[in-house]
Amino acid sequence: MSRPEFSPKEFQRLGEIMYEARSLARPDGVWQLVAAVQRVVPYEFSGCGAVNLVRGVDPSLGHSTYPREFCHLYMGQGLASDPAVHRLLTSGQTVTSSADVPQFYEPKDVTSLKLDFGIKTCLSAGVRGANGSCSYFAFSNFDPKQTQKLRLLLDILTPHFHLSYLRCSTAGQMQQHPSSPLTLSKREEEILRWVAAGKTNWEISVILKVSLNTVKFHLKNIFQKIGVENRWSAIAYWQNGEQHRLIPSSPPSDDRAPVPPHDRVK
Repeated sequence: MSRPEFSPKEFQRLGEIMYEARSLARPDGVWQLVAAVQRVVPYEFSGCGAVNLVRGVDPSLGHSTYPREFCHLYMGQGLASDPAVHRLLTSGQTVTSSADVPQFYEPKDVTSLKLDFGIKTCLSAGVRGANGSCSYFAFSNFDPKQTQKLRLLLDILTPHFHLSYLRCSTAGQMQQHPSSPLTLSKREEEILRWVAAGKTNWEISVILKVSLNTVKFHLKNIFQKIGVENRWSAIAYWQNGEQHRLIPSSPPSDDRAPVPPHDRVK
């Protein structure tokens, strides 16, 4: 399947959302960012919240447009079986998506619950934070043909949503333990600026007049310094200027979620 493309207007909108994420001061502002996704990929329901892996999931609901009764039942019965949350529990990924495990088995009672409330198409994403503090985002009832586009959009935006969520919530502030400031070289920052502008690795190599392998080498170093696996998470950390990593510094897991072809650096 070919990689979905964003129009110039859509890509500009993504940039605006990322910019807005960096200036948020209230938790309800994160909800406004999540709702802005609808301007790129229309959907009927969405929700976001927090999950603490240290305390055994311990989910909390931030904001939601799902039916209230559905939220109550799903938070109690279904969230732990959500593919994205399951991957947060079982993998070392910093950003996960239900689309990464299309064959994931969903319990029959959860499937029935969704059918009872008219929940059809679903796509969820999770972001792993430091000290087990994670966030999750869910979207439902969108055009199935838009699934891959929504998936790519969440790959790009959820790291920004996550950092904003932690920064704006009292619980997140209490759980964050700032590490030493990250130091990137001038070349690494230059490359990230071009990545944030939507340039591919090849385009960056042409602009900077260096080899493609050199760009890839720099990106690998950047990912390792920040503690992430792809360019979108790296951009989120760098643009937010947070003094903490998305996850504690550790060797990347071999069980990596698929990323768009132009994001791969191997």
